[in-house]
Amino acid sequence: MSKELEFIKGVDKLHAFYTENVRMLAHAYDIDEATAARLLDRYDYRNVARSILRPPRVDILGEITGDSPGEHLE
Repeated sequence: MSKELEFIKGVDKLHAFYTENVRMLAHAYDIDEATAARLLDRYDYRNVARSILRPPRVDILGEITGDSPGEHLE
């Protein structure tokens, strides 16, 4: 696989990890995802605001445990 594709796959995993942490932080503050997305968008965190409303593109827990069924980029 080309190094560019490996780079994109790495960024995708990093973004998924970051997004999941933001989602968990919102839940810790008892803020639902839609409200968190609106709040994030208001403060110019537009990428993560959109991302927390979508299902994850990468299975972070599967990556950690080794139970990942596969990745979307191949």
